[in-house]
Amino acid sequence: MSKSPSESEIGTTSSTNGGVHVAAVTDRAGRQLDITGHRGVLPDGDADALAGMYGTFGFEDRAQGLPPMGLDAVRSWIERLGDLGAQHVLVEHDGDPVAHAVLVPDGDAHELAIFVQPDYQGARVGTHTMEALFEYGRERGVETVWLHVEKSNGPAVSLYQHYDFEITEERALEFEMERDLA
Repeated sequence: MSKSPSESEIGTTSSTNGGVHVAAVTDRAGRQLDITGHRGVLPDGDADALAGMYGTFGFEDRAQGLPPMGLDAVRSWIERLGDLGAQHVLVEHDGDPVAHAVLVPDGDAHELAIFVQPDYQGARVGTHTMEALFEYGRERGVETVWLHVEKSNGPAVSLYQHYDFEITEERALEFEMERDLA
């Protein structure tokens, strides 16, 4: 998945908020996005802004109960991810979060969850987010990534298959998929 220099700059420099600047990209709509990586607990300002982003999600924008409903529940979920040692990437446009992806340690692998604010879907934001997360995780020793995805979510299933995820288990309503990052 190589990008031309005009589409993406991938790097790992420190940012002012305690994270690592992972990439600067332009989405299909021409919006400039900054992607920052964090390990563990997010700084309060980032966690609060992220909770606000999730507050814009409607019921139809949630999958498998995530993100949870309600600001307090979202904030608690974000804190739990940090306490578990998750690796996050936050995508911002003009300083506001528009996407969030996370790798949560689970034995020898990491579970992937990715969310894109509805107004930013369909503009390659999810693609850029996932690429940045994989690079960030790979640089920090993540070798295997797995996820659950609803069978009815055709765009997500296609995206994951495009990134070499293979179906490892099929359930009534969802697939479990896995891929190596190494």
